[in-house]
Amino acid sequence: MSIRCATRALLLGLCFLAAPHLAAAQQAVWLPLEERLAREGIPRAGLDAWFASPEMVFDPSIMAHKVDRMVRKQFEPQPPPSKKNLQQSSYGYYLRPWVLAWANDYAVANQASLDKAEARYGVPRDIIIALLLVETKLGTYLGKDKALQVLASMAASNSLEAIRPYLKTVGASQERAEYANASARDRAEWAYQELKALILHTQATGVNPLDVPGSIYGAIGICQFMPTNVLKFGVDGDGDGKVDLFRPQDAIPSVANYLVGHGWKPGLGYDAQRTVIYAYNHSDLYSLAVMTVAEKLRQSRQGG
Repeated sequence: MSIRCATRALLLGLCFLAAPHLAAAQQAVWLPLEERLAREGIPRAGLDAWFASPEMVFDPSIMAHKVDRMVRKQFEPQPPPSKKNLQQSSYGYYLRPWVLAWANDYAVANQASLDKAEARYGVPRDIIIALLLVETKLGTYLGKDKALQVLASMAASNSLEAIRPYLKTVGASQERAEYANASARDRAEWAYQELKALILHTQATGVNPLDVPGSIYGAIGICQFMPTNVLKFGVDGDGDGKVDLFRPQDAIPSVANYLVGHGWKPGLGYDAQRTVIYAYNHSDLYSLAVMTVAEKLRQSRQGG
């Protein structure tokens, strides 16, 4: 069990042991979020029901994990990745022959959606499949967290004080502390906008937001879109009147639409393609992984 999962389990256990007191404390944490969401048009009845749920446990360690990553990136830069250290990283899993064969089988099973996406958006199917593979292992791993609880916890963790006990990278450094505090404020506002977008999306699709699984930072669906990107780039690929990114028929064209929205167009060179992929996940190693997987998929599909 990860430290973050253990923290959540402990918080849930404490809620059961001291339910009345902790329930009141939880509501106090959520109240500013509820009031802001209500002012911005979200029905209060739904908000009260969602935030009163036992699943909605405030977990500041989520924001601490995010800020730790930002601090490391700012103060502990790493050398550019290479295909050699890609193979040695966790991304090496996606380059295994049986994984690539599985991905090609998935592409065959979803050929109609890929054909339509490629024709409409001009994004090669191997790029789309590579993204779905790296993001969620083709939809077989959608995250262990609840997107609403994750995003609400981050939105409520808007200061260094709220997350300091969980930080691992700040120590006694004043410079790092100031950066972490500014990062927490910035990411809390970002998380609030994602929280609101998640609620708007679930209202449009008739889904209870408490039922939506998400990643460690609240990304959802086979393609792991943040909720604001669902609203902006989500595509109803199967024509059923709603965007459901847990279905490949919608996730596939949504990925293509996202990439086009971030600069993908026919004729882009390798470096420009990697720049677009970087927008999907701000990691040089990630963009290298997706491009390498796509290249391997293309080669295996063409018998190369």
